[in-house]
Amino acid sequence: MRKIGDVYRYAIERLNEAGTENAAYDAKIIFETVFGVKYADIIADPDMKYDERLIDILDAMLEQRSKGVPLQYIIGEWDFMGFTFKVGEGVLIPRPETEMLVEYTEKKLEGVYRPVVYDLCSGSGCVGLSVKKLLPSARVFMIEKSDEALKYLNENRDALGLSQLACVIKGDITLGYEGFSSLPKPDVILSNPPYICSDELDSLQEEVKHEPRMALDGGKDGLDFYRCLAEKWLPYINEGGYIAVECGENQADDISAMFMPHCEQIEVLNDFSDVQRIVIGSVGKKL
Repeated sequence: MRKIGDVYRYAIERLNEAGTENAAYDAKIIFETVFGVKYADIIADPDMKYDERLIDILDAMLEQRSKGVPLQYIIGEWDFMGFTFKVGEGVLIPRPETEMLVEYTEKKLEGVYRPVVYDLCSGSGCVGLSVKKLLPSARVFMIEKSDEALKYLNENRDALGLSQLACVIKGDITLGYEGFSSLPKPDVILSNPPYICSDELDSLQEEVKHEPRMALDGGKDGLDFYRCLAEKWLPYINEGGYIAVECGENQADDISAMFMPHCEQIEVLNDFSDVQRIVIGSVGKKL
């Protein structure tokens, strides 16, 4: 029986041989998930006993990762804003830059009582559910079209204890607000819509190709959903509210131009790589 330290090194070597980017990190996460121990524990006790039957599970996960299956799908969950979200095939993986939407909203709505917040193209619900956890008085409505994504969205809502506190709606946001006019008008619209150009999808990294095409394909120029937001949603935001969207590289200027006719002020935020990532359009005087 191999020592647990040797098994850990084997996991790293296997991903390195497969050419996996960040092999050591991915092996660490997979290893800790399978064996239920932290890397520090292995260093402290490399002779630690373990259940040898877990080796088969480890091998299966390493095989998936070697084939380009995203790490997040393999372990079945990922953290976002300090909360854990279930993810898998059929739903977009939460990413650090998307947290900027929530962080901005948490700061902007501090002290605002019962704002109406829409999360459009909600996916796993990481944006809308995080807002509800951080701003309990907010009335959060999450709209998602995909049945596969809705499964994870509902599971995450239940896991975070928000079953009766956040509203999940199956629907197509291209209908615009008028397609959901039974809902209260929004004070805030948040969205991380599909924004990759259709002809670029086949050239994406192998692991990104595992994510749902519906959540990635933004049309010929990647801007289809922003046009929809500008024309069919933004005009219905309550006075003093705002829209905040995530976008791809070199898209912020075009999106700002789309939002400008309906907004008093446009703001663009850069991400950790200094890429213009978040476009915010404010409507009238602030809340």
